[in-house]
Amino acid sequence: MRPKVSDMLLFALSLIFCAGCSVKENRDICPCRLVLYFSEVDTASVKSIDVFIRADDEVILNENIGMENFSEDYMAYVPRTWLGLSAWSGGGDTFDGKVVIPHGQECPPVYIHSSTLDAKKESLEETIMMRKNFCRMTLNVRMTIESPVGLAILGNVDGYGYDGKPSSGDFLVRVDPEGDNVFCVNLPRQMDNSLFMEVDTGDDVVKKFPLGQYIAESGYDWCAPDLADLTIDLDFALTHISMMIQGWEKEYKFDVVI
Repeated sequence: MRPKVSDMLLFALSLIFCAGCSVKENRDICPCRLVLYFSEVDTASVKSIDVFIRADDEVILNENIGMENFSEDYMAYVPRTWLGLSAWSGGGDTFDGKVVIPHGQECPPVYIHSSTLDAKKESLEETIMMRKNFCRMTLNVRMTIESPVGLAILGNVDGYGYDGKPSSGDFLVRVDPEGDNVFCVNLPRQMDNSLFMEVDTGDDVVKKFPLGQYIAESGYDWCAPDLADLTIDLDFALTHISMMIQGWEKEYKFDVVI
């Protein structure tokens, strides 16, 4: 028996009404299909990534992606609005898409991708590019002072915000030698030249001098997409301190009270 025309019409209408986000509905209420690509991530440096997506200052997605999944496309359905995407690796204390450097500790070896996404469409694609946001500073110290020397680095960056930019706050880390008077410390991306170094003999501060200014005069770029590592040679004499930065050499003399 041939179906009635009315039955066929009813069947067709039911298909339309049962389909979510049909052509007769307002498609703005449908979610956006977001696809993230991790194929450009360097697995030699980045082993896993914490992905945060925010909408209207609220975290709507918090996902950890391991390196074994970097070759696969990651898909999520998100609201059709402006989104903040933060991706972190090696961030230590990470809270809802922010990195906080605890007072007294060095910057973690953090790699960051941060972007603003216009998800007011049916689908959206984003390639994750993890950028090196720490500077590994090596201090080679030549000792001519009999008392033990300690170093402390002070600054005004205490982590990174949702947007991946440095956040303002107190930074202090005491640096212990790793052998043969070599000191190594991770520094966060700087907003200015306010870094200072304190040198002491175990009891009193011998000298506090503007490390940030010296680094700036060396031509180091804190705004580079990937921060370069930095090597500084410090030559301690009884009456002055001289400083050399990555092949660029200039001597600064200070009176040192021992």
